[in-house]
Amino acid sequence: MLTNTLSHYINLLHQTWIQEAFAWIVIISDKKPMEHHEVATLLSGGAPPEIWDDTPRMILENTSSIGNFVAVRSGSRISLIEPGTTSANSKEILEWLSVDRRVWSISWHIKGGESLKCMQNGEILFGLGEYFDTDYPFGTDIAAAQHELHTIGHASLPNRKAAALAVMESLGGFRLTREWLDTPQPVIMVDQPIPPNTKPPSAFASVEPELAGHLERVSSATRRSFFFRLIEQLIDIHDLRIPQIMSIFDHIRNNTHPSHYEWHELVTEVIQLSQNRWYGDPADASAEWLRWQAAIAIQHALRSLDGGGRNVESLLSVRNALHNEWEGLREEVLTLPT
Repeated sequence: MLTNTLSHYINLLHQTWIQEAFAWIVIISDKKPMEHHEVATLLSGGAPPEIWDDTPRMILENTSSIGNFVAVRSGSRISLIEPGTTSANSKEILEWLSVDRRVWSISWHIKGGESLKCMQNGEILFGLGEYFDTDYPFGTDIAAAQHELHTIGHASLPNRKAAALAVMESLGGFRLTREWLDTPQPVIMVDQPIPPNTKPPSAFASVEPELAGHLERVSSATRRSFFFRLIEQLIDIHDLRIPQIMSIFDHIRNNTHPSHYEWHELVTEVIQLSQNRWYGDPADASAEWLRWQAAIAIQHALRSLDGGGRNVESLLSVRNALHNEWEGLREEVLTLPT
């Protein structure tokens, strides 16, 4: 059976793009099964998630700095396939997903970077580094992964990649096929990396606990009014009075819900504005990057307002987009009546 599975993945690697850049996560929960929306919220660092249908191949052709995770449920387990990029293997994503769960991940990119990890509660239980080198496993519970270690122990790197895929299939209960890669699937879109040293359920509350706590205590009407003013400020400063934003903003102000089509148009526009990731001081970032951050903040704020207005993760992007005004905004938030 294993020989047939290895042959399947050796052929898949030869016939498709997954040999170049690819990541696969399997989430194993001993408690209740996770829903796609819960997984998407974790991947987004607590921000309102975007889930749309697309084909994995089309995602690859439109790869940008936006993370795209194709979600697949098999029983109580969820696989996340990331075509063309490997942010799924980031320390922050694995730490967030592994809280009270076991998470396995594999990834590689066009220059190599092969990696396998098994984590639980942020602790690496078992891992393999570049080339999936089984001579140098690491982790706190290597003994429990002897089956996986033996399965991956092949002579050539292509065969080790195929074996790693076979391991993920056995863990996730899902077989990756050419047909699946060309079939529309639910895709979780993630526009911002999870900041370092943050914890679920809120990246913003981890970074700005005082502000998040205060906003939690203000009335919904006060919070809604504040975010209306903030959206207007972002629109004016970053020249974002564009149809895709304004049509949804009008809906929210009029207490009506935007259509599926209108949300899709906004998400598509924000993707068009995307820039390369910037990890430095926002004061040194390009105007285009700051405008993209403003658009992300507006999208998150509008999603939150459409769903009741309690989610404040948009403020993470506001800290970037309005970095010069941030201290004044902090003071404004802290003076909101509770």
